[in-house]
Amino acid sequence: MKKGIINKIVLVIALFFITFSFNIAFAQNNSSDVPEGTTIDTTTPKAAVTATSKSPIKLDNPIKANNIQQLLFQVVDIMIFIGAIVAVFAFIWIGFKLILAQGNESALKEAKEYFLAAVIGTAILIGSKVIVEVMKNTLVSAGVVDQSQFTQQK
Repeated sequence: MKKGIINKIVLVIALFFITFSFNIAFAQNNSSDVPEGTTIDTTTPKAAVTATSKSPIKLDNPIKANNIQQLLFQVVDIMIFIGAIVAVFAFIWIGFKLILAQGNESALKEAKEYFLAAVIGTAILIGSKVIVEVMKNTLVSAGVVDQSQFTQQK
């Protein structure tokens, strides 16, 4: 296989694992979230919560998304943030490849191919919210997904 194809495959796999290895939401331990009548034992290594009243402990949704649409947009926002950083480094790397080619036709051709791929990837990254909305509307109009899954449910 060509070296360029292998580099592109490795880049796509790395982006996939970087994107999906981040947690979408982080739970916070805030004493104001503890129900009334509950004590927190901080003497143990892990804080133990002991309920002293009959009311059950309420668990908050750590994702902060009430429906699929909000979750999709949160994931897309995270991916846009990470992708923008990767795109900047990709353009810097391509710039170095162009400079280091020093007139070598095959190296210039390879750098131009990478530049075209980076431009296309950045365009997809910029339009990703539109792509998600088009996919949602297509799935709803085709009858694959019910519109009620995208509306806020209480």
